Order: sequence, then C-alpha cells, then structure tokens
Amino acid sequence: MSEKDQSFSLIHTPHGQTRPNEESDTKFSFTNFSKEFDDHIDKSIRGYSTLRQDVLSISRYFVEDDTTVLDLGCSQGSLLRKMYENNDHVTNTEYLGVEINDSFQQHWKDEDRLRYIVDDITTMEFPKDLSLVTSLFTFQFIPERKRVPLMEKIYDNLIEGGGFVFSEKLLSIGGKVQNMMEFMYYDYKREHFTEKEILDKEIELRHLAKLTNEDLLIKQLLGVGFRQIQTFWRNFNFVGMVALKLPSNNWDKK
Repeated sequence: MSEKDQSFSLIHTPHGQTRPNEESDTKFSFTNFSKEFDDHIDKSIRGYSTLRQDVLSISRYFVEDDTTVLDLGCSQGSLLRKMYENNDHVTNTEYLGVEINDSFQQHWKDEDRLRYIVDDITTMEFPKDLSLVTSLFTFQFIPERKRVPLMEKIYDNLIEGGGFVFSEKLLSIGGKVQNMMEFMYYDYKREHFTEKEILDKEIELRHLAKLTNEDLLIKQLLGVGFRQIQTFWRNFNFVGMVALKLPSNNWDKK
C-alpha cells in the first residue's frame, strides 16, 4: 500500500462532503453529526446494520393491532419508519419516535400512524398500550439515577407479552478484557476515521456516556419485572438484548 493510499484508508468521508481537516475545530456532538448520523454510527459500530435488521425482524414477534410501538432516542427515525413499513400484518398500530435533540427533525416525515416528537423520555408520559419499545444506544446517555425509573416506566406501560428491545455499550467483566476490547474496537474505527477524530470523540463523550456492566443491567431489568432477558447480538462491547413482560400469573392468586 502506498503512503497516499494508507493516509486515505483511515478516513471516512460522507457522500458529497470534503475530506476532514485534521486542524478543524469541529467537535463531535449529536447536533453536529445529525445530518449524517445513521451513516456515522454505521461506520462507528461494527455490525450496526445487522443489529438494525435483527431489531426489525424481532419486531414482527411483538407488533400487534390496537397497540403502540415506541422508539426511544429515535435520532433520524429510520428504524421506526422501517418497522412501520415492514409490519404489514397490522392495520391500526401507532408508531411513535421520541428524540430530545431537535436537530434530527430535518429527517422526520409524519405519516398516518407514524409520528415523531421532541421530548425527554425520562419525564414524558408514555402511551399505556405499548406492544414494543426499542432503544438503540440510548440508555448509556441517561443519568444513572434515572435509568431504573425509566425501565419501570417502560415495563409498566407494556402490554402483557410485550417486549423491550435495546442495545448498549457495556463495560467488560475485568480490566484485561476491557483493554483488549477497547483496542480491537479502535483498530476497527481506524478503517473509517483518523486517530484525531477517534480521540476527539472519546473526549467529547466523557461527560455524556455512563457505561454499566452486563450483570448490573440484567439485575436492574429483573428488578423492575422483566423476564427471559436474552442477548441476540454482540460485537466487541456492544450488545443487543430483548426483555419480555410476561403475562400475569393470575392463577396462583385464585
């Protein structure tokens, strides 16, 4: 590989944009990358497109008529739209996407039974007929003190048999494994971004991303009532899980 080829192999340039400037003062933020956010995340997380396709496939097991599908932290809204378009076995299901950053509104287009709103998922009221709640890499940016109450709100508003499908970046079980996972991940990101871009993003996310570990996450989900928690996707320290709200065990009360 020539020196010229090598220098460009570390950089991902979105279609129609110029090559990033190493000296640029532009820093990573959800607002700054809202125009190309889906593309940016696809290059940042190996297997992200597969994760989204898996979530779309799983949605068919939960979406029912006379219910609502809720996508928390919907960003550009493309995943929710795909669920709306692909679940053709239902006729009156409502689809609601919620995003706190209004910069993503440029991508939204409401349809019959599909709408997007700007709101805070930790304080807003949820529809009480949820058959499916999705959340891709959102909880890690929620203050830790607000996560369990948010899990409780999701659980309480799911119908019996409903599902919570989500993905998160987690901490490893020990320091040695964490080190391995981090540097393999950085090696992957260097295929699409410069070292400066990678470091700048890590610095900008320090005060935003509050990672947890898998054991604590599962205990929190179990604690609010979820059962049959299953990992369906994993890449480095990124995981996708499904958690169920099982029907009430009413026969034991008779």
